[in-house]
Amino acid sequence: MKPRRSERLTEIIREEVGGILRRDVSDPRLGFVTVTRVKVSPDGTHAFIFYSTLGTVEEREKTREAIESSRAYIRRLLAGRIRVRTVPELHFIHDISVEQGEKVLGLMGGMEES
Repeated sequence: MKPRRSERLTEIIREEVGGILRRDVSDPRLGFVTVTRVKVSPDGTHAFIFYSTLGTVEEREKTREAIESSRAYIRRLLAGRIRVRTVPELHFIHDISVEQGEKVLGLMGGMEES
């Protein structure tokens, strides 16, 4: 897949999956989810969707379960919203970089107070 096309596909998938999670997935286990980034395999057959979520460890686990159980539904809705020959297989990965950033900022804030 050409780099420009891959970039466009990545951005479209990020926007559409984020919208689907916000508006179309009605699983009560699903908490507040933000799609942080997407990586598409070179051949366009797989999309790795990184997401972050808020809440306790238990709430995050429930959100992960809700996303995994809705994966086929999300892919089906995505197929109707994007124009590609083959809709990529979706792989959801919890992105902990936001949480790590908050911890670092908290530590830095504690250092300033000392």
